[in-house]
Amino acid sequence: MGNCCPEPHRQSHRHPLSPPRIPSPPLPPTEIVKARPNKAATKPDPMVEPTEEPPVRLYGPETCPLTWRLRLTFLYKGITPQFIPRESPILPGPLLRFGGMSGDVISGSEQELLECIDKRFTGEPNGVVSKLEPAEEVVLALELQHKSLERHLEGIIRSVKEMAVAGKKGRKTGAAAEGRRISRWYAELVEVMLEHARMEESLLFPVLERAAYKGVCKVANEQHAGDLPMLNGIKEDIKSLLSFEAGTSLYQEALLNLSQRLKKLQEHCKDHFREEEKELFPLIDSVYRMQRIESDISNWSNSGWVGQVVNATESIHSRLFPFFIAGLLPHEAMEYVDLICRSTRDPQRLVSMLQSLTSLLEGTCQSSFIFDSLLKK
Repeated sequence: MGNCCPEPHRQSHRHPLSPPRIPSPPLPPTEIVKARPNKAATKPDPMVEPTEEPPVRLYGPETCPLTWRLRLTFLYKGITPQFIPRESPILPGPLLRFGGMSGDVISGSEQELLECIDKRFTGEPNGVVSKLEPAEEVVLALELQHKSLERHLEGIIRSVKEMAVAGKKGRKTGAAAEGRRISRWYAELVEVMLEHARMEESLLFPVLERAAYKGVCKVANEQHAGDLPMLNGIKEDIKSLLSFEAGTSLYQEALLNLSQRLKKLQEHCKDHFREEEKELFPLIDSVYRMQRIESDISNWSNSGWVGQVVNATESIHSRLFPFFIAGLLPHEAMEYVDLICRSTRDPQRLVSMLQSLTSLLEGTCQSSFIFDSLLKK
């Protein structure tokens, strides 16, 4: 005798955090699809407290640079996306789902996704950055490096001043830890400054002298040579500071000497950077035009110049990258991210840099305390 009771229909349920099903055929770029609501998921459970839906869910491969760039764009706008790693052979790029699980799902090119984010979250900074000519790109990269160095130096000076004020008031708690923090902060700043200078001397100055005249970079080279004794002197002042007990006269005197030397370095850097930006950087366009005439721009077009700068400053664009970016304002950071995204040919290296910035903004990397200090300005 057959079974009189039909087998119950098994309804498949999708986990609320599972990646969206990809329709067939694939979605055209920027097409918006209304996801079907999951009835089982919408029934409230009286035993579970309701949780607030994230403003956006980001689905994408963890090995995809665009996934990390989108995540960074959200974080700089003050939006914390729910990131859900996914791999799809049909649609390998990232997907955005706005609102709840029944919200809009958007796919598309890098430009289209960034434009969509800027449209939905209008606050600064914009994810879409204006495109520049190759000569303008390298000038922007160099100027942003200058700005980061100046802001870090300004932050150290401000912290030393705060230590001096606390010492005069007799506060000793935390002084030793603050001194060690400034020591590490300054050590990383010096490393970035020296690598930036070496890049200019080995990469930039030779081509500028070829385009203009020999000796055009002589003053800049001499200023670089004079930096090292000044930098080492400050390093010794910090060592002396760490050897004294907080609140003593020797400690206060060491703070005063350190503050004076740092301010002198700050004035020197400002003058040096402004001179380079006014006298030397305009020559970069002449280099580009000269190489176009000589048909020698194959390695310098399509963001190739910035790529050369990145390759010549390896530490800045690897372990010191979060530290360097911490010295930039949000819109400046997005400009620099755009430059490296278009100039870095190694996806794995690019992902590593963008991941480190995510850690910076989420407060989970070593440079996060510096980032927080600079935000207090």
